[in-house]
Amino acid sequence: MAEAVAIPARRGDLERRVEEIRFLVFGRSLPAVLFALLGWRVLSNLLSQVHALPVHAGFGNYLAGPLTTGVYLLFCVIPVGIYLVRPRPRARDGRAIARTAGLVGTTMLLVVGAFPNPALFTPWVVIRDISAPLALGAFILGVYGLLYLRRNLSIIPEARRVVTGGPYRFIRHPLYAAEILAAVALVMTRPALWATLTLIPFIGVQMLRARFEEGLLARVFPEYRIYAAQTRRLIPLVW
Repeated sequence: MAEAVAIPARRGDLERRVEEIRFLVFGRSLPAVLFALLGWRVLSNLLSQVHALPVHAGFGNYLAGPLTTGVYLLFCVIPVGIYLVRPRPRARDGRAIARTAGLVGTTMLLVVGAFPNPALFTPWVVIRDISAPLALGAFILGVYGLLYLRRNLSIIPEARRVVTGGPYRFIRHPLYAAEILAAVALVMTRPALWATLTLIPFIGVQMLRARFEEGLLARVFPEYRIYAAQTRRLIPLVW
């Protein structure tokens, strides 16, 4: 009888160890490596922009180049530390469609932003002038959201706790709002083929991710329904 009890116990220990290794690899290491590699690429772009600045560069030169890219670098680097120390979630949405939406939505913006290709045409100057502060504001919002989300950050839908501080007081998905704004600004600044073709699908994927996350959080945390009823999804006071 004692041996029969010991075998399931050993199996349970083995399953827990496998799950822990899986989380360390897929929940911490791989996402951290992904963001670290993209951060390195963005850093290379930043250094190139700094070297290319004219001798008497004005604020506009910095705004359209190193300043925005520098904040974007923070947006890529901060998640590295977050993923290395974040705890295991209380629950996750393990469906293939939810996982796929999370992976696609994350990599689309980061890869397109880190590896720009030639523009299809040259936009009007006024469009570029609007896109520069728009991109900077988007990445500032993204960094602001990361600083409040902290160890609750995830690529696939996961539930750790309900975050309601900082930008989350006004909208439920400030990171998605920031990423969509950044994608729009990218197309306005450099209407490259890949960025332009993927803009609408990217927005659709982010909307899908938001719905998956809201459904999971509402199931795990009853208080999330109250929070969701008091906030907007992406645009304060609007939607």
